[in-house]
Amino acid sequence: MAVVYGSARGSYLRMLDPIQNHALRLCLGAYGTSPSSSLSVLANEPPLYIRRKRLSMQYCIKLSSTAYSGVFAGKFKSAFDRKPNQIPPLGIQVQPDLHAIGCKQKDTVQSSISTTPPWLLDHPRVNFDLHHFRKEDTPPEIYRSRFHELCSYYNGFHRLYMYGSKIR
Repeated sequence: MAVVYGSARGSYLRMLDPIQNHALRLCLGAYGTSPSSSLSVLANEPPLYIRRKRLSMQYCIKLSSTAYSGVFAGKFKSAFDRKPNQIPPLGIQVQPDLHAIGCKQKDTVQSSISTTPPWLLDHPRVNFDLHHFRKEDTPPEIYRSRFHELCSYYNGFHRLYMYGSKIR
């Protein structure tokens, strides 16, 4: 989230910072006078404002693949610019941070839900021809030659390999 210190937007977000600092002091056994930035470095924990920014950006990027126009609707930006005490939607708050790291809409892959119900889709055809051989009794050369025979038979198909060597 875009945290603007000293404004109404950022004040509620900073309430957890002293709790994190106290917890880091306890975990590290540090003195009460130790600077919180040093504690964060020693514990390999980012400050909460950085963690909030990262999680917000990840969430918005995840949302943008399906609902980009709803998350980053620019039509409300001017309304929130005129009212600085109003908290804008997450998409508007995160937009400057995403711009700073170079994230653009064209970089986001748009996904959609298929209109065809799953039960009407073609079922994948699975070939179990190599399953007939017992692994303990079959030399690898046999597997290799049979595999190449199968590949030549299915020329032009998409191959999907799955790990399934254990039978229980």
